This record gives sequence, C-alpha cells and structure tokens, in this order.
Amino acid sequence: MKNSSPSSLNNSSSSKASPPTKDEEKPKGSAVRTDAKPKKLVILKREPSIDINQSAEEFINKFKQQLLIQRLESIENYEQMLARGT
Repeated sequence: MKNSSPSSLNNSSSSKASPPTKDEEKPKGSAVRTDAKPKKLVILKREPSIDINQSAEEFINKFKQQLLIQRLESIENYEQMLARGT
C-alpha cells in the first residue's frame, strides 16, 4: 500500500510554485502612464495573394530562362575568343 500520511501530502503540494503576485507580474522600473492616449488601430489592406504554387512555378521558370541566357552568352563569348585567337 502507498504511504498517504499527511506529511507526504504536504511535501508534494509545497513543491509546486505559487502563482505570481501583482507586484511580481509587473517588470521592475517600468512606470504606468495615466495620461497615455489610446493608440489608433491601423488596418492594412492586403492584396490578394497569389497561389504559392503559381509563384514558385513563375520563379523556377524565370530562373531557368536566366540560366539559358547566361549559357548562350558564355558560348558566344567563347566563340569570339576562339575567333580572335586565329
């Protein structure tokens, strides 16, 4: 059988932390402004977002196009270099 004496029950409950008091919840050194004006709520309008898959496809296609252009420019520069050498 388990030992359920009052002393063992008190020990288990004393190990729990007590909830913070009102003084402990406030950060020290902070002042409360009583003259503070309420802030205005600014609502930002969001543009309709593009589907993430569509934007990813557009990015990939643009990247592939840039790679192709760089490759063609590299080949053209190589051919020009060979033409100067002869």
